[in-house]
Amino acid sequence: SPPKRVDDREGHYVFSLGENLTPRCEFPIAAVVGTFGRVLECWDRNTREFVAIKVIRSISKYRDAAMIEIDVLQLLARNDKSSSRCVQIQNWFDYRNHICIVFEKLGPSLYDFLKRNKYCPFPVDLVREFGRQLLESVAYMHDLQLIHTDLKPENILLVSSDHIKLPATKETHYRWLPKSSAIKLIDFGSTAYDNKNHSSIVSTRHYRAPEIILGNHC
Repeated sequence: SPPKRVDDREGHYVFSLGENLTPRCEFPIAAVVGTFGRVLECWDRNTREFVAIKVIRSISKYRDAAMIEIDVLQLLARNDKSSSRCVQIQNWFDYRNHICIVFEKLGPSLYDFLKRNKYCPFPVDLVREFGRQLLESVAYMHDLQLIHTDLKPENILLVSSDHIKLPATKETHYRWLPKSSAIKLIDFGSTAYDNKNHSSIVSTRHYRAPEIILGNHC
């Protein structure tokens, strides 16, 4: 295990790239910082494959939200035998007061892919395929009485990082395209149960639906 360090001021786990996260998981390669914590890309010695580990901030409200997310992820996994539309949880553990959730490693988010393309839009056929899969994901969750509440490009990941480069022309405004259109939905930390009381204010403010802003109940 790495030397024990004090968390930063916001409760994030402090680490150095290249060291072990735990005796089982080594060499964090990259980190993505979010509201709930950091996501590390690690090598799992047992399975001999790369995984993504979400390391939750050591603050009570985020730890509580993480346990809710784990319950949701396990419910989704039990009922999704094909493992097709929602990210799959592999394991979780409590490490130095940080809840750590181990996921299959996926590709970049749709937002990151758009950002790499200087926000040039995806081709219509690709958008249609993304939309179909997203609707399947949402319908699957609704069948289980679950509401994601935070759908946005940052929470939709491409399954593969493979891509192709296209020459820039007047007709083609995008320079990169994913080789596969397969996507998965992630981040279930804000998931609400349809049959339980939940906040009427949901979703990230920038993506919030007008009826939520206006306080209408649908």
